[in-house]
Amino acid sequence: MKNFKKFTAAIAATLMAASLSIPMATSFTASAAADVTITQVGEGTHVYTAYTIFTGTVTKDADSGAVTLESPTWANPDKAADLLAALQADNTIGSVFTDCTIDAASVAKAMGSINSNTPQAAALAKVIANNKTLVGTAVTSTDNVLSLDNGYYVIIDELAADSSVVNTAVSAYILQVVGDEAIELTAKAEKPTVDKQVYDNDDSAAEGDNNGWGESADHAINESFQFKLTATIPADADFAAYETYKVVFNDEMSAGVTFESIESVKVAGNDTDIKDNTDVTSTATAGQKGGKWTLTINDILKYDNDLTDGATIEVIYNAHLNPDATIRTESGEGVNTNNNKVSLSYSNNPNATGENETLGTTTEDYVWVFTYDVENTKYKNSVADGNELANAGFRLYDSTGATEIELIYDEAKSAYRPIGEGEKGVEMKSAANGVFNIIGLDAGTYTLKETTTPDGYNKCEDIAITIAATHKENANATSADLTLTETNGDNDIVNKSGSELPSTGGIGTTLFYLGGGCMVAVAGIFLITKKRMSKNAE
Repeated sequence: MKNFKKFTAAIAATLMAASLSIPMATSFTASAAADVTITQVGEGTHVYTAYTIFTGTVTKDADSGAVTLESPTWANPDKAADLLAALQADNTIGSVFTDCTIDAASVAKAMGSINSNTPQAAALAKVIANNKTLVGTAVTSTDNVLSLDNGYYVIIDELAADSSVVNTAVSAYILQVVGDEAIELTAKAEKPTVDKQVYDNDDSAAEGDNNGWGESADHAINESFQFKLTATIPADADFAAYETYKVVFNDEMSAGVTFESIESVKVAGNDTDIKDNTDVTSTATAGQKGGKWTLTINDILKYDNDLTDGATIEVIYNAHLNPDATIRTESGEGVNTNNNKVSLSYSNNPNATGENETLGTTTEDYVWVFTYDVENTKYKNSVADGNELANAGFRLYDSTGATEIELIYDEAKSAYRPIGEGEKGVEMKSAANGVFNIIGLDAGTYTLKETTTPDGYNKCEDIAITIAATHKENANATSADLTLTETNGDNDIVNKSGSELPSTGGIGTTLFYLGGGCMVAVAGIFLITKKRMSKNAE
């Protein structure tokens, strides 16, 4: 009896049961019913079914708190021999039951030798659950509550048919001793989370440390940058129940984003890039504009064989904004466009493998990528309707004015934009209405130079353009805040007609005029002197 008490105490304390809190009396009486309330993990409709292994009298030691199932009796004695045979046949725990007889106390004693929260304990629960037809009558939960008589049970968590794809996880099998008083259990399940971030250049545009990964960024059209997807599996002993663990990244790009390539796939703790492994598959294709794609790792346990310590899986991919990207203008358009999102599908049932495997799916996580415009109109002599000037040529340069930002005219957008692969930059020309707008620029400082001046007009000075912005994810995590400020982001550019003659200015001109004045004075004196000399000669 001493050894059997050890078994029942171990079972009652933690054997395959999560979060157990039972305010107990000194003893229980046989066959009294108690409510077992289960707190589930995640969403969806869960159904909990309890199958009786043993019945008996449950008592609790007032000093040690040990809970004991006295006088155990098989709940289904006609099938006891078959259940014992199944226990003996299991590769993990079979040796524990080698010397057992069909007597309930003999089998209970062997069970008591298995330590809680171990692979052996998980194997015990799995053998019993997989042979549930060999134990007692099933009791099904109502609103996650089971009403059970004194005894020892295996509790099985199952999802309703319409709940397999929600953000939830199915509990590992629970073994539980039940007495007279209410029990509260937390399902033996945990689920992962997913995060998507985008890399931003150090252009002083974003709030905080924008030189790195964040929830928002700004980039030029056709400028390559990176997204990072991170799945985090929390540390939890219940992950030991999984024989395999699949994750699927479900990425969705807005129409303005073009996929380029997978940069890397890594499992934290292992620097090896596994993107080219045969069990890592992706549906994305180079050049894909917007839309959905997936990256699947069939079994994370192949790369991290102990998920109980937690794990992270990181995917980095290359992309760029394409001409369909929505432009963020100073008037406020485009604040929540070019958003991109990801969700994670994951193994959510440690009790189902192979063809029976089910997946849960997390909520979506968003990021935003902004791009900006500069509006320009060319005028002759003054800014006024009717004074628009065509065929003035311009090129855009960086802040130093030395490196050209090559642009091409986009007929569909009626504006100039940064060139893409295989395209060659052109000189911008003001149209008949004087307009030559630029779209798809990153935040930063630029120099606009007039490179072709219409005949009869004077060349205008270079124009410094500054695009500055602060952007961040909003508190609701499904939208973004952005404040855009531009210096010379909306330009009215005037060319004066006529010819401005060159002038060195300063003292040189003054001396020129002064010298000329002296010559006039000398000439006057010479004429007066000459007249006097002629008069005296007479």
